[in-house]
Amino acid sequence: MKKKLGIFALALVLALGMGAGLAYWFTDQTADSEPLKAVSSSSSSVVSQVKPKVKAPRKKTTVIENTAATRKIDAILQANRFVGTAYVVRNGKPVYQQGFGYADATLQRKNNANSVYQLASVQKSFTAGLIMKLASERKLALTDNLAKYYPQIAGASQITLRDMLDMKSGLTLVAFPNSLSSENGMIKFVLKHVISQPARIGRWDYSPVNFMLLAGIIQEVTGQSYRQYFTENILQPWKLQHSGFVFNMGKESDYTRGYQNNDVTSVVPNYASRYFESKASMYYQFGTGQVYMSAKDLYTGERNMLQGKLYPKADVNTLLVPGSTSGYGGGVYNQGNYIRVHGLAYGYEATALLSRDGQDGVVLLSNYYRANQLSQTPAIQIWNLLEAGQLN
Repeated sequence: MKKKLGIFALALVLALGMGAGLAYWFTDQTADSEPLKAVSSSSSSVVSQVKPKVKAPRKKTTVIENTAATRKIDAILQANRFVGTAYVVRNGKPVYQQGFGYADATLQRKNNANSVYQLASVQKSFTAGLIMKLASERKLALTDNLAKYYPQIAGASQITLRDMLDMKSGLTLVAFPNSLSSENGMIKFVLKHVISQPARIGRWDYSPVNFMLLAGIIQEVTGQSYRQYFTENILQPWKLQHSGFVFNMGKESDYTRGYQNNDVTSVVPNYASRYFESKASMYYQFGTGQVYMSAKDLYTGERNMLQGKLYPKADVNTLLVPGSTSGYGGGVYNQGNYIRVHGLAYGYEATALLSRDGQDGVVLLSNYYRANQLSQTPAIQIWNLLEAGQLN
């Protein structure tokens, strides 16, 4: 009975989300000092009930040497009932790479080392990196006012690109489109529906619309589509072969499907509910949640930015400066000697923690969302062991 009520409640939330257009699936945790919180489902998600077949043979993944370190990581992931792919790097060398659970429960296809997952809000770190690249080339400046690009937004002359990178612009967006067929259409939608509160400029308030507009600015400055510029400056030069945009994710041989456990009293994976994403949602996440990657590719991408392979290394500290007590700045959460990125969308959860030099890293990508057991938790546990020297 409780399970039925839970499903009914979720359906009601989804219906209300469609009406209000609240896409809170794209929000992150505000800071490590706060408890990990659940987020409501996306406004365009449709949940389908599926039943996996039983006792499929486990697909072999990357062979891992059985060491004390790998056993510690295994113990943490199993205790947290992790579903997805884990990738751990120490001193620039991978020490752990393993898939857990189903990529597609119906087809009994297992997650593996090369499985690809939606990054959700983690994409914002790459959008910020591309903005910093253009700034280093003097094609724009972080001190530019938003009015230089979108003067029709109220208060735009008081908002800088730096404010937007740090989520301190006073801009929000709650409307959700009935249909979309292009990124340019999304920009037009944003300009029509964005809410500007000049009195809140300078106050931290997580709102994806900041990065939607930054993605639009990238298009204006470069004369290329955001996708093309991202591909030519990140995917291709770094040979990220298990990465791309969600429109093409289903073509990957190792694609994953997003699931959610609707029973908040249970943390055991049952793959009962699968999420579907509309094309409108894919366009809606312009610059903020349209990219998929494998765990290794995500580590490589974040590491390369930290090491100055997208924009000069001297500018890393310029971009990755906390804009508020939240620690958020330049698309990442700055935690002193390391950075953290996190995203949630359509049953996917992406978490990565990297040292400031990019030499150490923990990446957990999951396709099974559980409100009461986020995969960010084991990621932080593994990171703490790594930094304490207990994974040597």
